[in-house]
Amino acid sequence: MALDDDIIFLSRIATFRVLGREAMRILAISAQSVEMLGGEQLFEEGEPADGGYIVVSGAVELKSVAEGRTGSTVARSGTLIGETAMIVDTMRPATATMLERTTLLRIPRSVFLRTLEGEPGAAVSLRDMMQQRLKSTLDDLDIVTPLFVEPACEEETPRDN
Repeated sequence: MALDDDIIFLSRIATFRVLGREAMRILAISAQSVEMLGGEQLFEEGEPADGGYIVVSGAVELKSVAEGRTGSTVARSGTLIGETAMIVDTMRPATATMLERTTLLRIPRSVFLRTLEGEPGAAVSLRDMMQQRLKSTLDDLDIVTPLFVEPACEEETPRDN
């Protein structure tokens, strides 16, 4: 893709859109294109994560089996995989396997953090977006938590006869 096309593509993803055009330009120049075939594995659940991937074309199955949970989801064009890994040290929460020929853009954590350091306004915008997202998640948890909490049993107290 041409640089302008890469910037337009990145602008469709909320995490990058809030950064502004100059930060997206830096990321577009620094992103590494990765081509993979169906059946190939990008990373395995539990591996250290050092950056994020954006699905440009194709499909990626993300499958997790840790802690007794089993589930999978399919990431398609425009999906950002590993947003947290672009900011902090973390482990991959799922195994990523290509379902077909897939093109990805890899954004290493070092590149993302250097971009934020050079573009303080972008860093503030990202912080604000993540703060709002966290607040929304916590509000949602407040709504559903009572559905999973056992009602408190009142202790029986002896009665005086």
